[in-house]
Amino acid sequence: MDIPPEDVELIEEACGGEFVEELRRQGRDVGWTELRLQRPLWTTPGSSYTGAVLLPVLVAPPPRQLLMKVIPAGAAGREASAHVEALDAVPAFSARHLVGQPYPARVLPDGRTVMFQEVAGAGLVHVTPAGSLLPQEQNQVVEHVVRGLLADWNEAGLEKAVPEQLTVSRFLTRALGDVWTGGGSLQAFGRSLGVFAPSSPWLYSDGMRLPNPYLLVQGGHPAHADPAVPVLHGLGHGDLHLDNILVPSREKVVQPQEYRLIDLCTFSKRADVGGDVATLLLSALVPHVNHPQELPPDQRHALLRFIVDPDATHRADIVPSAAARVTAVRDTARAVMHGWGDPWDVQFLLSLAAVALRFTTYTKISSAGRTFCARLAAHACGEVLARTQEGGVAAHPPIADRDRDSFTIVGFGQGSSRTPDFVPDQGPRGRRWCTETGVRDDRAVLGFGPDHTLVAVDSEGGIRRWTVDGDPLPGADGRSPRQRLGHQSLVASLTHSVVVARPKELEIVRFPQEGGVFRLPPVPLRNGDHFLVTSGGDVFATHDGRRLTVRDFHDGAPIEELPCPSAMAASAVSIDASVVATARSREVHIHRRGHPPVRWTVANSIPHLRSPLLRMITPDPGLQLAVSPSGSHVGCVTFEEVVVWSTRDGREVYRRRLTDREAQEALGAKWMRLVCTETGTLFWLHRGRLSIPTVDGGTQLRQSGTYADIAIARDGTLMATLSTEGRLEVWDL
Repeated sequence: MDIPPEDVELIEEACGGEFVEELRRQGRDVGWTELRLQRPLWTTPGSSYTGAVLLPVLVAPPPRQLLMKVIPAGAAGREASAHVEALDAVPAFSARHLVGQPYPARVLPDGRTVMFQEVAGAGLVHVTPAGSLLPQEQNQVVEHVVRGLLADWNEAGLEKAVPEQLTVSRFLTRALGDVWTGGGSLQAFGRSLGVFAPSSPWLYSDGMRLPNPYLLVQGGHPAHADPAVPVLHGLGHGDLHLDNILVPSREKVVQPQEYRLIDLCTFSKRADVGGDVATLLLSALVPHVNHPQELPPDQRHALLRFIVDPDATHRADIVPSAAARVTAVRDTARAVMHGWGDPWDVQFLLSLAAVALRFTTYTKISSAGRTFCARLAAHACGEVLARTQEGGVAAHPPIADRDRDSFTIVGFGQGSSRTPDFVPDQGPRGRRWCTETGVRDDRAVLGFGPDHTLVAVDSEGGIRRWTVDGDPLPGADGRSPRQRLGHQSLVASLTHSVVVARPKELEIVRFPQEGGVFRLPPVPLRNGDHFLVTSGGDVFATHDGRRLTVRDFHDGAPIEELPCPSAMAASAVSIDASVVATARSREVHIHRRGHPPVRWTVANSIPHLRSPLLRMITPDPGLQLAVSPSGSHVGCVTFEEVVVWSTRDGREVYRRRLTDREAQEALGAKWMRLVCTETGTLFWLHRGRLSIPTVDGGTQLRQSGTYADIAIARDGTLMATLSTEGRLEVWDL
């Protein structure tokens, strides 16, 4: 078989030197006497995401234009056999919408496969991937494709189909396949991010409480039902994104009804019928959600809800082209599957959840796009649980707080990609900005709100707020009676809310997105001995010395209660209260949701108190506790030592005795605060001076004056300090 020398050189460069001889042998077997590359050389990218090499060739006899595809060894190598299987499944559909494979594929000695496919349509010049078409043309194409998948390709199979009853977790596990099973990328990713138990079973998106989709795939969580749903199976492409659909044109007019499906290496005869439709929808939406800056919250929420629970009022907040794209896919599928009705809606929602989770593993999608897909998975799962519980479609996920949003937590496109190890010294790297606040109050409280906003609360409950760049935001005036002694205010990290503990009641102040200040009715306390618990973020907690009560930041309502140890000296909780630490003078109790509590002893005595008589009449000394935002670490500082534990395995990761200087400076209760980062670094504010005690000997940080309070952003990237003279400084960590 003759191959021009210049083509031999190009083929060897793309496929290797030994490939040409194999190609000649195959050509002789089928009767070709000539093979040459099509000229001018193909300008469309000549490789696929699997690493396959694509080369358009002209062969004879008989004269034909073909696409030569050289597929790497491995799982992708089954494409040739899968393609034949797909061609044989429904010949009439294949003739119209697949590309033929006129010659047998051949497995090369090195494990690669070479196959020859017909060119879609009238030729390469007049065929365009659907992803490169204009938006209106894309909508026409996806309507035809969805109708063809369900009404033509699967028509005969669905006529005889018997639905299979699958639990939600089984459906999702099966649909995710190798990205989940056997330590696949999604499961490994979720495990490294800590979104499995004991992570919170609930997430919040734009005011809606939604199930953690990772836990639903895992199954068996007591907070979530795992209902069985009827599922239809049929023929499935398996990777039907827009660029796997080729569309011909005539006289420069796109012919959407003549589409061709390519890259059938994931074809299956028993696929989730909704999987291709969901993949097509998400691939069509990626350009709308893939911008480095995510959609504004109102548009994002409207688009998410329009996908899973369409409402005409959502359209006003959606980019028209995105709304048209959703309608072209979702409504066309609904129309074809109208006879199956509600069960189809549930199956399609589950398909969306599975495909969206798969999309979060695609590195070619931006962080913003992967975050949107994670949100979509949670919204779709929430809608499934709502529609399958008693009460049916009327039982929608409850509104928790219209401004509440936890998708800035690690695990959804932002933050670290693994569970952090212990880092003793995560000191400030440089000051970002500073300002004079006017809050000259040695009992003021500092905290980070959503989007790294800074909030300062004075002793009368007056609130001042700033953006991460130092721009002022609306605040609120204080009032009498003043807050309790100590740090008796907390700033929510998910909502623009602040809680202030006043005698016998809690005051919750909210700053809605539309502006203004909203004060909820005071939350009465059972007695005057309730105190706010250190930390929190998604929720907050109070204690009265006997019971520790976890409360909703929305309205202060109790969520759960834990017993306090007798003579409790300190307490702290993680942002979602999945980890609660309480302590007596020489004993620390760590409660980790879903696990039995553990108890550790610590050394604690007042320095230089040598006299046994003085020891007898002196009350037990106190101590300080801190829990990292996710609860990965618990830190404790007594009058004698500093200790840090890892809650993942209960290990003690750091312990040392305080120096005499540190022990002396720990005396007194003024301007005290202990903060723990996600890596276990402790920041210790004692008598207005800030140090890092998780370094041998301690590290005293340079500062001017004394600090009233410090705060660490929940993602561990920023630290803020507020001096007793009202100077606010923000530092990069």
